[in-house]
Amino acid sequence: MSTSPKYDLDSTLRFIYSTFRNKNYAMAIEFKHNGRIWRADTAEEAIVLRRRLEDEDDEKLASGEEVSIVNTDWTPDAVTDLLKSSGDLQKRFLSYLYEHNNVTSTEIVKALKLQSEEAFAGVLSGLSKKLKKTQLHPGDLYSVTVQWTSDGKIRRFTLSTGFKWAAEQLGWPETWI
Repeated sequence: MSTSPKYDLDSTLRFIYSTFRNKNYAMAIEFKHNGRIWRADTAEEAIVLRRRLEDEDDEKLASGEEVSIVNTDWTPDAVTDLLKSSGDLQKRFLSYLYEHNNVTSTEIVKALKLQSEEAFAGVLSGLSKKLKKTQLHPGDLYSVTVQWTSDGKIRRFTLSTGFKWAAEQLGWPETWI
């Protein structure tokens, strides 16, 4: 009795999934940055590479060099739409990220004068809803890295270079605050 191709495919996919999960195989990670496709062998390498590329862009911007940002979803119109629909705390969060690169959630909570990390989660949730309406995702706006210590986890936030570039075309944050 032969099995159907559907069950053969199911079995093969299950085997592949189990193999990767149980054997700790690395899978290549691919992402776009400034119009180029970059590849890394592990998620950790991809994070380090992406940060390095964004830091290089930030250094160029800080020194007054023109940074060509290609294939970003952020346009001045998209930034305008987001900022106009955002609340005061959301705008203050974005402004704080703009001014302070790679900042912890604890620092953000203090700067925004929030009561707790849970209140900060509410700010992020509202921002996520606004982004969803524009077909964008939180990862398009900022990145979050998590570091585990003996005291718990530390979340660090960095504003995306694409958003910074498009927002600066509008004179943000000076003209928006």
